[in-house]
Amino acid sequence: MTRPLILFDLTRLVSASGRSAPTGIERVELAYAKWLHGLSSADVRFVVTMQSVRMIADAAVPQFLERQEATWDAGAQGFSAESAILNVNEFLAGDGSPTAPRLGYLSKEERELRRSRRGVTGQQTSRSPIATWAQHMSASWAREPLTPLLRQNHRDRPVIYLRASLDRLERPAPIERIKAFPGVRMVNVCHDLIPLDFPEFVRPGTATTCAARVETLAKHADGIISSSHYSAARLRQYLGPKPPKITVSHIGSEPARHDCALPPLVDSPYFLVVSTIEARKNHMLLLNVWRRLVDDLGHAAPKLIIAGKRGWEAQTPIAVLDRVRQLSSHVYEAGAVPDAALDLLRRNATAVLMPSFVEGFGMPVTEALSVNTPVIASDIPVFREIVGNAAELIDPLDGPSWRRAVIEYAEKNSPRRAAALERARRYEPPQWSDHFRDVRNFIEEVGQVQPKIYVPARRRPTFAASLLGVSPSRTLL
Repeated sequence: MTRPLILFDLTRLVSASGRSAPTGIERVELAYAKWLHGLSSADVRFVVTMQSVRMIADAAVPQFLERQEATWDAGAQGFSAESAILNVNEFLAGDGSPTAPRLGYLSKEERELRRSRRGVTGQQTSRSPIATWAQHMSASWAREPLTPLLRQNHRDRPVIYLRASLDRLERPAPIERIKAFPGVRMVNVCHDLIPLDFPEFVRPGTATTCAARVETLAKHADGIISSSHYSAARLRQYLGPKPPKITVSHIGSEPARHDCALPPLVDSPYFLVVSTIEARKNHMLLLNVWRRLVDDLGHAAPKLIIAGKRGWEAQTPIAVLDRVRQLSSHVYEAGAVPDAALDLLRRNATAVLMPSFVEGFGMPVTEALSVNTPVIASDIPVFREIVGNAAELIDPLDGPSWRRAVIEYAEKNSPRRAAALERARRYEPPQWSDHFRDVRNFIEEVGQVQPKIYVPARRRPTFAASLLGVSPSRTLL
């Protein structure tokens, strides 16, 4: 295969800049960017999708990636990895439950809160350097238009437009302009279609947006990488009679190395849940379990740490966290914990809990098992696929079984936890090296097939279109 040109879209990572902790999709995009930056078998350019797809200056990319990874690792603007551990230690020692940032770092809600605060008090809040850095990158570094590069290359060698998320696919115009060049192939990572399959778990309108994104995939993607067979099977239901090529490769979960020097944890056992607080993550099951444990065991009840920002469609668990005082000494909302602190919490937990109703993959499960921490998770198809019996899987609706498991794992010298620990030690986590080998092979495969070419239909005159009340149509050949 002729040496390909790979255009990797960094839009999701840029939009996440300024947060102290990433989502799973943002972790994946960073891993892709780091792999591609060191790839010697292809020419790689990094792009950002705004009104159009524009290229980032090559020299700017490594500095941005390093700075973003450092921010996720150590934290930023008043919520460092060290402060997160000090908060947890205060909770574990029984000295209270210090407040952590509950909306995550620079989430949409927090931005609105800051704008409101400035409007009421006139105070100017400080801005994170990484947020300014990302805005600078978008405005200044992504100035180079993509069209001249495509004109030079699209006939001479494979051009792969690679994306690690579905973000902004609901607005297909920039992608249509890329796909109008013969020889350009689009490869997209698809993690899940939860908004379509389970619209009750997402914000109003999200299912419609997801449907539009999948329509763009069906029309323009030449290849799709799915992180699980479960998600791939769900995806095929929506792609029509002539779907793009699909491959499945589990994403990597190797333990990360962190440079932060953190204080040691207080020697007190705890359970850990790592996820945004949202409806599908099923935090209410755990809060109901802990409420019963506190009622039955009092001060001797085990402790639970929730690492993750507040999300959507989760009014009830948030109300419990805010108002039920009897849980405050046994359940701690630690916020969007930076990676170095999260790694320390993960390695020392009695078990990581994940009672989700649905997942596309479930990185917290594989990440916990990769450091030999026992996992109790939902008995759902994707967990059976990615971890099998390495984790203890329980029906996400079976509260009594979850309660019994927590009690038995918390016992001193627990036989049940010892068995789970042994299963975790035998678990072989998916490796990023294996995943990127699969991706490289798939890109080569896609590069050898005839690409889809977008051809705009001839537009009607504007006046006639306005009379008819219709938009100019577009056709995919």
